[in-house]
This record gives sequence, structure tokens and C-alpha cells, in this order.
Amino acid sequence: MTRPRTVLVTGAGGKTGRAVCAALARRGAAPRAFVRTPDRVADLDLPGLEVATGDQRRVDDLVAALDGVDAVYAIAPNVSLDEIDMGAAIVAACQRAGVGRLVFHSVIHPQLTDMPHHTDKARVEERLIASGLAWTILQPNVYLQNLAGYADTIRDGRYEVPYAAAARLAMVDLDDVAEVAARCLVDGLGVHATFELSGPAEVSPSDVARRAAELLGHDVAVARQDPDVWAAGPGADLPDANRTRLLAMFRDYDRHGSPGDATVLTAILGRPPGDLDTYLATFLTT
Repeated sequence: MTRPRTVLVTGAGGKTGRAVCAALARRGAAPRAFVRTPDRVADLDLPGLEVATGDQRRVDDLVAALDGVDAVYAIAPNVSLDEIDMGAAIVAACQRAGVGRLVFHSVIHPQLTDMPHHTDKARVEERLIASGLAWTILQPNVYLQNLAGYADTIRDGRYEVPYAAAARLAMVDLDDVAEVAARCLVDGLGVHATFELSGPAEVSPSDVARRAAELLGHDVAVARQDPDVWAAGPGADLPDANRTRLLAMFRDYDRHGSPGDATVLTAILGRPPGDLDTYLATFLTT
């Protein structure tokens, strides 16, 4: 009997890593969660989940975690200052351990230099392309799942974000991104390919508020929160450098939104991607 394909998922304690682990299990693979401490995935309901601990910046830690692994999904913590070092470490670890398949979680439009965390991902992409590995690069847009953090205030009739209410974002369902990742890692899809993963429509905070109001049966006001107010409130507990990176992202959203097209995602999935209306109905009415 052929053993399940074993896939190391770095950053497995975050929402993306968790979603990818679950998608891999659904596809018959054996995910191995790489985390700093085991408690990061203690509540992940995947029977038999393997857990490896270590530091993504340390090649030796990664090499140890790669024992018996067939492929890797590499994702750094959000807006991490160590993105480039982590990228270099996982490439070096795969080369040393003889693991040839690596799928990298990048970001939509990594060439945008006004956002340092995008630029860092572009540098990792460059390293991957020159690595000799069987790489795939995924470039997801803003997650629909980010809206869940606003569920209580939306139900109370207000949706407030630290960028323009008219900014249009091609928001993508994280579960769709995780399904693409699993297909790449288990089925060998997309070797030496870069996939932009955006949702089926560019929607604004105003659109979110209007559609939420229709679902809830009462008005939902939309407002642009002053980024300085955000920095002193929700962003206050973040390290200074991470807060600065997110503020740069909000400024870019003010100017350009986060455009994208669902052609690639639709073709890979073989179905329409998840959309705003479906996601709102799921988390606002349950």
C-alpha cells in the first residue's frame, strides 16, 4: 500500500497554514505542521496530525523537520520582517534534505514597492526561481475571511476599515486558496508556474456594508477609520515595524485597492470561486 504523501507546512499555526493542512488531509495527504510551539496547532481537528517544532529562520530546524517529507508549503507570518531570511532558509533546507517540491505562499502583485512586505515576497520568488527546485508560487489576494474579524460590529450596524470605503479589492476565499495549494502539493499541479488567485469580483467596503445590510435586515454604516486611530487602537499591540508595514498597505489600498481577476482560480478549481455574498451569508447568519 502506498503511503500518504507527507507535506511540511511552515507557519501552520496561522489561519492560512491551518487551512492548507486541512485541505491536504481532505486530499489524502499527511500534513506535518511546522510551528514554534505545539500549542499553536493543539486545537486543529486533524486526527494524527504530525507536528514539528522549530524556527523558520534556522536551516537546521527545517532540515530536521523535513525527514521523510515529500513536499513543502512555505508561508511566513503576516508582514514578517524575516520573510527573506525564512525564504532563504527553506530553500537551503530543501536542497540539503533532498526535498525537491516547494510551493511558496506569496501575495498578489509582489512588485508593488510601496508595500515592503510585498517587495520581500518578490525577493523570495526570485530566489525560488533560481533554486533548481520544482517550485510553484501562489499569489493570493485579500482574504474574504478577514471580514470575520468585523462580524460583531457589522451585526451592530457599522463596518469601519482603515482605508477608503470605495477601495475595490478582488477578495478571495481562503478555502479556495488552500484547495489550490493542496492540488499543487499532492497532484503536482503547476511546477514552475505562478498562479494569481483572486476572487470573482472587486468589492469595496461600501459593497460589504450594503450586502451585509440586506442579509441582516438593518442598515450597516461604512466608514474609513483614520489610520492613526487604527494604529493607536487595534494596531497598538503590534511591533512597531509590523504596524508600519500594515499602514503602508492601507495607504496603498487607499490609492489603488487590490485589483485582480478570477480567471486562473476558476480554471484550476473547475468551478466558480467563493464570493462575497456566499461568505457573508455564512458568517453573519450562523
